[in-house]
Amino acid sequence: MKERFTRLFEYNLWANGQLAESLRVNPIENDKVLKLTSHLANAQVIWLDRVQRQSSTVGVWDEYSQKETLELLERSSQDWLDFLYSAEDLEKVIEYKNSKGQTYESRIEDILNHVVNHGTHHRAQVMLLLRQENIDPPSLDFIFYVRS
Repeated sequence: MKERFTRLFEYNLWANGQLAESLRVNPIENDKVLKLTSHLANAQVIWLDRVQRQSSTVGVWDEYSQKETLELLERSSQDWLDFLYSAEDLEKVIEYKNSKGQTYESRIEDILNHVVNHGTHHRAQVMLLLRQENIDPPSLDFIFYVRS
């Protein structure tokens, strides 16, 4: 199981890096692109903080400059991989509070699936917005990662 999640988070790091590079080289007019990319980065930080039983320093919808957003996106992607490299029990159930203060319990492996799916969802939204600005976004499907 650990190997499967490590591979998915290696893909996540790659896909977020590809998206970040595309955003660096293309002038973006649509504020929603930065908002969604900031949210994606924040969510990665928040979920890892929950799994590691730490207080989060970011809010779900905090926004940053493009440079700060892309740095946070790439750093939080690597932080997840670093966590997985040393993780021992992905079936463990943890208790955490959501952004509204409600308490939940989830298995770490379910959180891992959520983080990867959440990233794919929001990257797809950003890519649609890029297409609307006549920018050809990178191909981020998992199979393109495997082939690279």
